[in-house]
Amino acid sequence: MKENVRFTEERIGIVERNKDEIEKKSNTTVTIKGLNVTLEGKAVDVLKAKNILDALFEGFTLEKSFKLLNEKNQLKVVRLKDFASSGMSVEKLKGRIIGEGGRAKRLIEELAKVSVSVHNDNVSMIGNAREVSAATKAVQMLVNGKPHNKVYRYLEQNQPDKEEMI
Repeated sequence: MKENVRFTEERIGIVERNKDEIEKKSNTTVTIKGLNVTLEGKAVDVLKAKNILDALFEGFTLEKSFKLLNEKNQLKVVRLKDFASSGMSVEKLKGRIIGEGGRAKRLIEELAKVSVSVHNDNVSMIGNAREVSAATKAVQMLVNGKPHNKVYRYLEQNQPDKEEMI
C-alpha cells in the first residue's frame, strides 16, 4: 500500500530528522520530496505510520506520536474554528484550554490520562477511546465557557476505574 501526506514547511523538519526511526518503528518506507511524504508497506503498517505523521502535523513530539503504534490509542482533533463565534476568537479559546502557565492543559492531560497538543487552530489528543472521549468533552466544556473548576471536577469523576488500569 502507498499513502501520500502533505506537510507544512514548519513541520516537515521533524519528519526529515526522524525518518529512520519512523520507518523502523512503523515497518514502512518513508520517502520525502519537498513537503510531500510517501509511505509504503503493508496496509496496517502504512495506516499506523500515517497516524504518526498526522500526530506530528498536529504538533505532538515524536515520542508522543509513537503512542499511536498501540492500536488501542487514537488521535482526536478538535477544530477550534468550529467553536469560534459570538466574540470568542480562536486565540481566546486556545488560552482557555492552555490556561495560565499551561495549568489547564497539564491538568487535562493528568486527569484524562491523554497527551494534548494545542497547535495552530486545533486541539488534539492521543489516548485510548475512553480517555480521549473524556478529554474531548472537557475541551468542549471549556470552549463553551464552563468554569475550569467544573471541567476538572468532570474529569476527576470520569477517570478510569483502578481495575481498568491494571
